[in-house]
Amino acid sequence: MIEILFFSVLLTGILTELVSRKLEDYKPIIISFSVAIVLTLLCTHIIPELFSGNTHKAGYFLLGGFILQILLELLSKGIEHGHIHLHGEISNKQLLIIFIGLSIHSFIEGIPVKTFDELHSHTHSLNKVSFSWVYLSAILIHKLPIAAVLMIFLKSINSSLSKKIIFLLIFAISCPAGGYFGEYLIKFEFFSDWSNNFLAISCGMLLHITTLLIFEDHHSGGKVKNIITICAGIITGLVIFSI
Repeated sequence: MIEILFFSVLLTGILTELVSRKLEDYKPIIISFSVAIVLTLLCTHIIPELFSGNTHKAGYFLLGGFILQILLELLSKGIEHGHIHLHGEISNKQLLIIFIGLSIHSFIEGIPVKTFDELHSHTHSLNKVSFSWVYLSAILIHKLPIAAVLMIFLKSINSSLSKKIIFLLIFAISCPAGGYFGEYLIKFEFFSDWSNNFLAISCGMLLHITTLLIFEDHHSGGKVKNIITICAGIITGLVIFSI
């Protein structure tokens, strides 16, 4: 799964660099569609799994992840949503801060990836292997469009090819690095039972991004086109991950 995370993001970034002009026209649709699928996975698989142990403590970490994402966006300026909340010329310092915020976001999302074996060993309809792939799918569906957005953004500010490659590599590594960090943390006694907490924090972050994007209009066509795209994403998520 770690290899899939790394190479999928890397390949998406490279392909975007090659076809960014054509892809940029479809960026709003891709973002809304992917966000709808992720929200579907959160509501139908990930959050139910999060609370399957009948522990109310997960709710606090879920809320914590939600708030953490709000704070991270003070750095990233909302690039996780598919657009930057900045206007005018962007300095190298601003670019670095944006990228640091994005990388921290990606790192934290990756922490639960390798901690499922500790937590999801109980018997239920969604076993630990399938749940791992559901969570991985949600992360990928979220991250791949963001990798494309990152490359389009770097191109829009006339970044050099070497800077694009460096930023893409760091972004591709950040989520797998979080996975290995999470696996390392749970070996300590204090964090030994934090698998569910890590998952809750990541879910809270994803929940903030998805709900915020659902209520934004990304299309020049307005609300109707946005609603159609979101509905298509929800139906796609239900069909693919409920079979």
